[in-house]
Parts: sequence; structure tokens; C-alpha cells
Amino acid sequence: MTHVRSWLPPEAVQRAVREVALRPCVREWSAAWFAARSVDLAGDPAAGANPATARRTCWQLADGVVLSLAEDADARIAAMMYGGPDDGASPTPADRAALDAAAAACLADFRSRLAATLGLGGAAWRPGTVESGREPWWTWRVADGGRADLLQIALSEELIVRRARAALPPFVTGKTVAPLAIALAGQQVTVSALVGRSRLTTTELAGLAVGDVLVLDRDLTAAVDVAIGHRPKPLRCTVDRQDDRLQLTIV
Repeated sequence: MTHVRSWLPPEAVQRAVREVALRPCVREWSAAWFAARSVDLAGDPAAGANPATARRTCWQLADGVVLSLAEDADARIAAMMYGGPDDGASPTPADRAALDAAAAACLADFRSRLAATLGLGGAAWRPGTVESGREPWWTWRVADGGRADLLQIALSEELIVRRARAALPPFVTGKTVAPLAIALAGQQVTVSALVGRSRLTTTELAGLAVGDVLVLDRDLTAAVDVAIGHRPKPLRCTVDRQDDRLQLTIV
């Protein structure tokens, strides 16, 4: 199927995936239920199809969160909680029922912690199969030490993008931007007069001394060019003397 990528570029999606803080949730759950063995995330999240479509047991939260279990997850969780019988005997039906109930409570607690971590504490988990059409999904593997996966957490990319957007700071409406002419009204600029030019050779320039006179290419009575910010502009002025200062008169 063709997937229309979200408004985020790929590198931003990957950053949003890294910011999903699932590891503290898994470690706190592990510390609360398993004294002798630790459960943690294994490897980095990977993009692909929803892994729950290949699992027999899974739970779905809201739209875009799926928790899938390995086929022996219940038994492994119960074994990590209580250990196996010392004589290697199979558990009795009553023991089996008690272990299953304990594993179910443990998994229910993890689902509750996961929902709170994702900010979906008010939503209800639904057991059952999951449609595979919403791709891609990002999957986190939960494993017991170096063993095979115990659980897999899958989040749709669409959900991850929604979380990234919700985490953005609110747009603050400021003052209306003034027109450019008004915004630059107080900007100070340098205005100067280009009184004239004279051409010299480098030898003549090197030989200049105090008292030498340079003849410019402009009459004394002619208007001169105006420069703004040292750039000539289509303005003309005359240079006059007032008291002990020079003044420019635009003509």
C-alpha cells in the first residue's frame, strides 16, 4: 500500500520516536514485579508493519497503540515472579490458575503504566486482533535479559507525530507587524556629499606631501552628489558654510 508521510520530515519523525520515553516505564514496572530478574527494552525502535498482526495475543489502546505478547509470555512472567517448583514437577491446576492470575495482574499493571506514559490514561485497552493497514509502525521490544522478546510495544507513526505536535510550544500572537516604512522610520543613516574626484598614478599617490593640492573634477558652484550609507543616490546638494560648520542643501 502507499503510505502518505506526515507533515514532519523523516529526521524529525525519528527524533520524535527517540523522545517517546518508554524505557523508564518498563524499568519501573520491572522493579515493581520482578525481584530477581530485570526486564528492559532491547535494542532501538524499528519501523515496519505492526508486529501484532503476527501475534496471537495483543491489546490495543485508543488508536495507534498496540501491546503484543509472546506466546509464552504469561508463563515466563509467572516464572520470573515466583520461580519454578524445586522438584521440577508441573504445577497443579490450582497453582496454574494462581500463576495465570498473577501474570494477568502484572500485565494489567504494565498496560496501565504504559497508558499513563503515553498520556492516554483515560482510554481503555481492548483485547483482540489488530488491523495491519496503518503503516508504518514503530516497535519497541521488551525482553528478559538476553532472552527472546517478552512483549512488543507498537506505536503508529501517526500517533507519534500527533504527540510531537502536541508537545510544541503554543503559538503566541504578538503585536501586528508594522509596515516596512514605519518600522524603519527611526533607523539612522549616514548622509554625505561626494564633492568630487581626482585621478592619480600610484607613483603620484605615494609622493603626496603636506601642502600638495588635488584638483577635483567639479566646479566650486556646481551641485554635488549625495551618498546615503556611503552609496551614491539620485540626489544633489550644494555645500555651504554656516559659521564654522559645513551644511548640505538639497537642490
